[in-house]
Amino acid sequence: MMKNYNSSPRHKSQTSNHNRDRKHKSNWLSVILLRFSLRDYGFCMATLFLFCLGSLFYQLNGGPPKILLDIRQYLGNSTFLDDHGPPVPRVDLIKNISSIPQPFLFTRHVHFLNFRRFRMEQPVYINIIRDPINRFLSNYFFRRFGDWRGEQNHMIRTPGMKDEERYLDINVCILENYPECSNPRLFYIIPYFCGQHPKCREPGVWALERAKQNAVENFLLVGILEELEDVLLILERLLPHFFSDVLNIYKSPGYRKLGNMTGTVRKQTPSLEALQVLYHRMKYEYDFYNFIRDQFHLMKRKIGLKSQFSLTHTPNFLLSSQLKTHQPVEEREEEMEEDAHSWLVQP
Repeated sequence: MMKNYNSSPRHKSQTSNHNRDRKHKSNWLSVILLRFSLRDYGFCMATLFLFCLGSLFYQLNGGPPKILLDIRQYLGNSTFLDDHGPPVPRVDLIKNISSIPQPFLFTRHVHFLNFRRFRMEQPVYINIIRDPINRFLSNYFFRRFGDWRGEQNHMIRTPGMKDEERYLDINVCILENYPECSNPRLFYIIPYFCGQHPKCREPGVWALERAKQNAVENFLLVGILEELEDVLLILERLLPHFFSDVLNIYKSPGYRKLGNMTGTVRKQTPSLEALQVLYHRMKYEYDFYNFIRDQFHLMKRKIGLKSQFSLTHTPNFLLSSQLKTHQPVEEREEEMEEDAHSWLVQP
C-alpha cells in the first residue's frame, strides 16, 4: 500500500515554492522577451529608415550604391539594360541634355549612356567610326604634329611631351611594344559603344559583344568614315530636319577647304611587319569594325544605295598576293574604288 504525500504540510510547502519559482521565471522571461521585442522593433524601424534614405539617394544620384552593384554582379543577377557599372555620383549630363529645348544636336566624345536606366527618354544616337589602324595612325601623329591649321598650336596641347617621344619612330613604338602602341591603349572604339561598365575598358569578348548589342539596339545609325558620302545620304533620309541638303554642303568649296586644313601632317606609313603586328593586337577592334561595316551595308541595300566598296574583311596587306608581290591586284571595274583598309595610300 502506497502512502499518499499530497496532503502532507511539507509537500504543500514545496508545491507553493515551486509555483512561486515558476511565476518568477515566467515574469523574468517575459521581461527578456519584451526587451528583445523592443530591440527587434527598433532594428526593423532603423532598417526601414535606412531603406527609405537609400531609396532617396538612389533617385537623386541615379543609381544604387557601388556595394549593391558588386553584390548583384557577384550573384549573377545583372541585366543588360541596367548593368552598366557603378553610376556616376551625379547625372548632370543626362539632366542637361534632357532639359535642352528640342530639336538640337549634341556632339561630344561620350561613352554610351543608357538614358532609360535613369527613367529618361533615350536620345537618337548616331555615330561614325573609321578603320581602327587609320584612326590609330592619325591620332599618333596628330598628337605630335597637329594638322595644317598650325603645328605650333597643337604642340601647345602636349607641352609635357619630350622630343624623344614626339619624334619616336612609329615602327619602334609598335615592334618594341611601347605602351602607346599596345593594349589597352589600342582598345579605343569599342569602349565608346560598350558603355559605362568598368569591363568596357578591358579588351575582350564581353566588351565587344556588349558594344555590338548597343550599336544595334540603341543607335539609329553607325556609319563608317570610309563611306562618308553614303553616311550623309542616309542621315538626310532618316533625319531630314537636321541633315537636309547635307551632301551638297559637304561638297561645297568652303567645306572642302576647311576639310583639307584638318588633315594630319607628318603622317608616315608603318612597315608591313609593324602593320601586321598592329592588326593582330587590334583584333577586337576589327571584329567590331567589320560588324558595323556589314550592318551599314545592309542598311544601304534596304534603302536602295549600292555599295561602291569592296566587301572583303581582310586587309590588303594580309592577303598572300600582297605579301609576294608589289604588283597591283586586278579588280572588277565596280570595285576600283579605294578599299577601306588601304592604309598604304590613304592620307
